[in-house]
Amino acid sequence: MKNKVFQKITALAVLSIALCLSAEAAKPAGENKKLVFGGNSDLPPYSFIENNAPAGYTVDLVKILAATINRNIEIRLMPAEECLDKLRNGKISGIIGLPVKPKHNGYLAYSEPVAKLEFGIFVDYSNTYVNSMKSLEGTLVAVNKDSPLKERFMQDNRIQLILTDTVYEGLKKLENREVTAFICESNVASYYIQKYGFRGIKLVAPPVDKAYDYSLAISHKNHELLSVVNKGIGTLRANGTIGKLKRKWFSLRLAGPFPWKMVVLMTSGITLLMLILAGILWVISLNATVKAKTRQIQLMSQKMVEKDKLAVLGKLAGQIAHELRTPLSIINNSVYLLRKEGSENRDLFEKRLRVLENKIKLSSNILESILSYSRVKAHVARTVSIKECVDEVLKDVETPEGIKATVKYDKEDELMVFMDFHQLYSVIRNLVLNAYQAMGETGSLDIHAFPSPDGSVVNIRLCDAGPGIAQSAQNKIFNLFYSTKITGTGLGLPISKSIIEANDGRLYLEDTGKEGSCFVIQLPSSRPLKK
Repeated sequence: MKNKVFQKITALAVLSIALCLSAEAAKPAGENKKLVFGGNSDLPPYSFIENNAPAGYTVDLVKILAATINRNIEIRLMPAEECLDKLRNGKISGIIGLPVKPKHNGYLAYSEPVAKLEFGIFVDYSNTYVNSMKSLEGTLVAVNKDSPLKERFMQDNRIQLILTDTVYEGLKKLENREVTAFICESNVASYYIQKYGFRGIKLVAPPVDKAYDYSLAISHKNHELLSVVNKGIGTLRANGTIGKLKRKWFSLRLAGPFPWKMVVLMTSGITLLMLILAGILWVISLNATVKAKTRQIQLMSQKMVEKDKLAVLGKLAGQIAHELRTPLSIINNSVYLLRKEGSENRDLFEKRLRVLENKIKLSSNILESILSYSRVKAHVARTVSIKECVDEVLKDVETPEGIKATVKYDKEDELMVFMDFHQLYSVIRNLVLNAYQAMGETGSLDIHAFPSPDGSVVNIRLCDAGPGIAQSAQNKIFNLFYSTKITGTGLGLPISKSIIEANDGRLYLEDTGKEGSCFVIQLPSSRPLKK
């Protein structure tokens, strides 16, 4: 009984082992076997080491390919020559990327191409004469020692070749202008230029030589693996995976054909629009410039006229002063003699002499003010009471019998200004005389002096009951030599205005009409401002 049970158990075990061996034999050869693929450790952006791990276009591609064909592929990056040696000696199953060369056909086979290698000429940005391989004749050219073009250039006696250990070294020699050009695969060089910030380097000319197919390389003995890999590459190309990887790693190189026609049309349209806009702005600017120049010419002309008038005024004032100083000197001497000789009514005589002497001094001061029109700022200034000055003017000027003069002072203690008394006297006197002359035989003159609400300005308003000033004359009354009176000189108002403005004040015509005219004098107060 026991023997029968043991026989049954043995039979079942044998059957299980047979079934396992049959299932294992049914699996594709090498499906579970770990495959090792080598790759160039210094060929970014195709394959390189980043953060101690493989990275790059072909690294990503082989990882996705391994999952697609259900194979366990390990990627090991190493120097390019070491990859070839290990594949030749059977230590690795394949290489993740290699330019297709006929000389390798003896011991390896290539998969379907997964990229194209295009080699370009890189030169200094200021270089304008290198535009082809022919233009490099007689120059110093750098090429990476691992470049597939190395043998070709070594046999070309027309250029002086320098082999560099790395792409970085070649670009550095170009940046330092140790070589005229550096020939390198375009994507690789562009990656280094961007990553390491090389400046002043550009790509010129069409690609050097033909483009090289870039494929996976597998031992020529492993036909089954090559077939599976090619089938997987076809699948990845069909589903767009290869295109996506290329856009990820070679986005600048893999853009569609540049739309030159559209760019030309857009550029032409924008240029035309800019020209039209520039034309409009130019016309506007020209118009503004013409207006500004016209205004400038008018101002210059006005200044020249004023200058000429001032010159005439100076000459006229000199003549007046010369003619009057002699009789004034005689009068002054006569007063001296009269005082010395005496009189029967001594007190009355002295009073009259004092009045005469004061008027002589006043006349001299007025003449001096005219002479100093171009320097109307007084040499001797003091705090002047507006009331004192106005009262002095009204006392000295004879008021016609038919005219009534009234004066009103608001806050007399605040009606104080800092300037020359005789200059202010001459301005008020001129305005009072103008008012009397405008009214003729009858009328009224109202003088109102008052401070501004904050006490910073003192205002003096003089209003007459004359016929007013014509509209055409209102803008001219302050011009030199302009007068509406036949006997007028046209000096009174311009001189008065200049005197007030020289003391930081204003003199202007406030109102005029059939009922009369009002002039206003505004001067800075000499009193402290109210808090």
